[in-house]
Amino acid sequence: MGEKILIIAYYWPPGGGIAVRRWMGLANAFAASGVQVHVLTIHPDSAAYQQVDQKLVDDIDDRIVVHTVRAFNPFAPIRKWAPRAIPGAAFSERKSSSMLGRILTVLRSHLFIPDPRKTWVRKAIGQGSDLVDEYGIETIITTSPPQSVQLIGRGIKRARPNVHWMADFRDPWTDIFYYERLGHSTFSRRIDARLERKVLEAADTVLTVSWGFRDLLASKVGLAHQEKFHVLTNGMDFQPTFVDSNPNTDDDQPFRLVYTGTMAPSYAPESVLDSILQLNASGQHREIQMDYFGGISPEYQHELQGRYPFISFHGFVTQSEVVKVQKAADLLFLIGPNVAKSQGHIPGKLFEYLGAFRPIAFLGHPGDDATRILHETGAGICLPRDNSEEIIKGLVSALTTTTNGQSGTEQLQRIQPYIRSNQAQIVLDLIRKVSSLAE
Repeated sequence: MGEKILIIAYYWPPGGGIAVRRWMGLANAFAASGVQVHVLTIHPDSAAYQQVDQKLVDDIDDRIVVHTVRAFNPFAPIRKWAPRAIPGAAFSERKSSSMLGRILTVLRSHLFIPDPRKTWVRKAIGQGSDLVDEYGIETIITTSPPQSVQLIGRGIKRARPNVHWMADFRDPWTDIFYYERLGHSTFSRRIDARLERKVLEAADTVLTVSWGFRDLLASKVGLAHQEKFHVLTNGMDFQPTFVDSNPNTDDDQPFRLVYTGTMAPSYAPESVLDSILQLNASGQHREIQMDYFGGISPEYQHELQGRYPFISFHGFVTQSEVVKVQKAADLLFLIGPNVAKSQGHIPGKLFEYLGAFRPIAFLGHPGDDATRILHETGAGICLPRDNSEEIIKGLVSALTTTTNGQSGTEQLQRIQPYIRSNQAQIVLDLIRKVSSLAE
């Protein structure tokens, strides 16, 4: 094959979370297929990771060459002197609502556009351009957030016009669900929107994780650029194997609802939790017990514990433990942020859940892209937000149904588009198609 690819990502092991696993999984699949893969990332000593998972370092294919850039970390002094001023997961309002937190948020949106992680951009452009020359790299792939990574791609493209630049957006830029909490003025918002448009126009190919996000980003540029936008959802970094787990149907045992991931007030899970409270109080069905594994602010956890005694909080556990927890669940709970433009928000956990072969209940809207995937794979149901009657119906159906009607072979076949090795081939085919058209 002979392809040479440079992936530019802020989040890379030892950073953890879905932001890391998307391109680490694809990079491993590229390397396994014979592609020469280089990665340019921030040095761990300069990074501001939301999660750290040292074990992921061992999961990187030995054939991948990782290059790092050192830069000033503006989070370091704040984390030392005022740790509570740093926003929590999903910009939890409660953690960043102090006066200092609000001041820092406004300063962030004016002094660091598009984001505070931009401090490595200048050095990364220089080092990335040198790597293109040294190794004869033909394609660079930038993945964001943080959106400042896209400025690195734009800078390298300007310095090395012949390189093919693929810009990958795991989230929108100026339409990300917490954007209104960042304290932008009209002036800073215009600067941010201008940078966004220039990146979308300059990139040769634009990838994003959902159909809703694709349409949203494509709407920001003219008709001449529409063909460059493509969807590559998140996926599974493992080859799933179907095992009939014989779900527990003993009426004397609790029905185990499992949630793994981040939880914040902005996700608004209370409509489902209130419905569970109501079902448990009725005594007409098996008692539902919810086990939560993941990150949550102490304040929000305390509030939920006080209102919903059926929830047990277990904190973060290793990825291998999470897989076991998911496979042992009676029902997997999926939830994303409660926002007006929810269509394109596909929680990354959906793809782990698909590989667990357990029924999934998604709190969202019937028109969401996550619901679309659940319907196409036959893997679960949507619990419509703001419709308690339908939520209760969905939960009762899950309580009384032990199978989705699909054989193991059918389930495996339906999730093939979401396996990383298959997705990596899609990306390589797209790169080759664009390169051939450019010749």
